[in-house]
Amino acid sequence: MFDGLKTSVAVLVGLLIGAVVALPLAWHGTRLGADSLRHNIERALEQVEIRQQAMADQALQLEELLVSKGDGEGSDVFEQVMDTRSKLAGVAPLEEKLAAVQELEQALLLSERVWEQAAEKPRVRSSFYYAEHGRVWEKQKRLLVREQTALVDSVVELDKLLGRWPASVLLGYKTFGAMINGLFGDVVGNTTFVVRLGLDWVGYGARKAAALTGQQAPPEPPKWERPKAAKAVAYMDPIVPPHFLADAPMPEDDYRELQFTKETADYADVELGEDKAVLENRHAPEGYKLVLPQPQKTVTYK
Repeated sequence: MFDGLKTSVAVLVGLLIGAVVALPLAWHGTRLGADSLRHNIERALEQVEIRQQAMADQALQLEELLVSKGDGEGSDVFEQVMDTRSKLAGVAPLEEKLAAVQELEQALLLSERVWEQAAEKPRVRSSFYYAEHGRVWEKQKRLLVREQTALVDSVVELDKLLGRWPASVLLGYKTFGAMINGLFGDVVGNTTFVVRLGLDWVGYGARKAAALTGQQAPPEPPKWERPKAAKAVAYMDPIVPPHFLADAPMPEDDYRELQFTKETADYADVELGEDKAVLENRHAPEGYKLVLPQPQKTVTYK
């Protein structure tokens, strides 16, 4: 009997020690994984920002070209490009930067529309720099779409981690102590609430019985409200994936060439001694010819 009790106690102690050791390791490892995914987002966002700033420089050069050709339309669009690029360079938090790159992308697309409308004027269309702007812009736009797609994928990957159990629980608290308090603090508070509520009802029953015995007015019943758990501050909150409007084919360097090789014919289904089945046999074999004996010729020697 005592041996079985010792074994049960040893198992429970081992499980308790394992939980105490594994829980901090799980919380720390999950936090490192989330930090790595967030770093990927910041790195992808940096690539998008660099690309958009380069395209903003090109858009402002287009404005100078149009003004030199006597086309002053679209000045409000280029002013919006300058404002949004300045805003992007001035913000630091990740969420604000994601909103800023979306605004700058819209301004860049509007400048592209101005470039297309300027083609209606022969003086602008005949300029070499006008055509050069379009060629460089198309390449930059292709690269921008690829980098923006990578940014969206990084954000979605982080959101999937934060929404998946047990990462959603481990990262739902800013510190390890807050997680322990959040997981077990409610249990202690609810237990205390139930004990105090039970004792008050026992005392209320005794007071009510004494009041009825003495023919007095009964006391009011106890009024307790269930304690509300404190709102936990998450270590990392999900990020709303950005929505970009630019669309372009992949850069020419990303296309994979198809490799064609000569494949040998499969003769597994062809019986020996028969011709290979073809749609039209242009070189059919000759028909069967009977071999007849020929008379032997004699040779006379002199």
